Amino acid sequence: MIQNYKHTENAFLPKTVVMPLMQEKDVYCKPVIKIGEEVQEGQIIASSDISVIHSPIPGTVTDLCSVNCPDGKIEKALIINMHGSFSYLGKKHKEEEWQNLSPASLEQKLHDKGIVNVFSCTKSVPVTEQIKSFLRKKSKTIVVRLFDEDTMRITDSLMTNFYFDQIYQGAKILAKITDANGILFVLNNKEIKKRKLENDEKQGIYYLGLDTKTFTNGFKHGIINAYNKSMSRNCPLSVSRYDFFVDSYTLYDIYNAVVFDEPVLSRHINFTGNSIPVSCFLNVKLGYTLRDVVKQLGGFAKKLSAVIINGKLCGNSVNSLDIPITKYVKSVEFLSKNNSTDSQVYSCIKCGACRYNCPVGIAPDILYEYAYKKSNVPEDFLMTATMCINCGRCNTVCQARIPLCQVITMIKNKLDKNE
Repeated sequence: MIQNYKHTENAFLPKTVVMPLMQEKDVYCKPVIKIGEEVQEGQIIASSDISVIHSPIPGTVTDLCSVNCPDGKIEKALIINMHGSFSYLGKKHKEEEWQNLSPASLEQKLHDKGIVNVFSCTKSVPVTEQIKSFLRKKSKTIVVRLFDEDTMRITDSLMTNFYFDQIYQGAKILAKITDANGILFVLNNKEIKKRKLENDEKQGIYYLGLDTKTFTNGFKHGIINAYNKSMSRNCPLSVSRYDFFVDSYTLYDIYNAVVFDEPVLSRHINFTGNSIPVSCFLNVKLGYTLRDVVKQLGGFAKKLSAVIINGKLCGNSVNSLDIPITKYVKSVEFLSKNNSTDSQVYSCIKCGACRYNCPVGIAPDILYEYAYKKSNVPEDFLMTATMCINCGRCNTVCQARIPLCQVITMIKNKLDKNE
């Protein structure tokens, strides 16, 4: 499917953007501008101690209201009506020689430009917060996933296809900031041969090839297992779940932030589905609503039944077209009724499929019984919820269509807060 995409395109400029004030997991940014105030493209409009949000367009802030977000939550958002001239769009910016900058200066740039690590769409985090904890490690490896963890999605793979050089440089920038022992690029075996990529021991750069079509290979545990089986004996790097796992999107943003001094103002999104006339890979301004996207694509070719954000396996379904694009959105699929599945939740039939298919060996059905029927579960067993990698496989095999993965995530969040 990737070969069907020959280039990326910029989406139409929106007349209005809707900017949720929570763009990372559990990180709420407070507005630093007032309603009625004019803003420039790239100006900071909200901030917290660990993150910032920039205006993707020039214009006037007209409202602060509650909106439905891509993750299914309702958050506060700033509404900005566009007018005025752009500071970044269509402008040529001089490339900065980042090699001459100190690690501290580079890290500050990532904070100021609002870079978010979206290796996991369900748990996006500010890069600089991840860097701080990573710096405390003695052995440090940066693991770069260049494909999608959700095999029903091709967006990370498209980013790699179009922007490999920028992603490669972004990884080297991150390695300098963190003083990493090395970089491990993880991608398809065929892609390694096609690009003629070879390990470079002097620079500490290595390539791990695997079957990217196998589900769970794109998650941390899948990458670690593949590395231990095929590379650990011949490679000086150590790889564990505590290393810096990052994706192509994040490294592309790091490259632009450091080399061109650009904040995160847009996101490359793969729009697909049989309800729209054509699939495409668009560079969309943050805050652009799905309704505006559909208008640009020529409306619906078939009656819409479901909208899936970030893939059928790891993503989630939303029920509104007024949802805005945020930093953690990678793909949107518009499906007609013929391609939608039954969404009715039934009673558990005790088939055991969720346990058999769980890649980390937990029992999703028992955790579900604990959460919704208040059944007695030993504390040690309850802690197994923290092993969940949010792959969504239990959901895909559940004949009763119980939202097992979502329930386990709720339990995990509760356990985190208790700690």
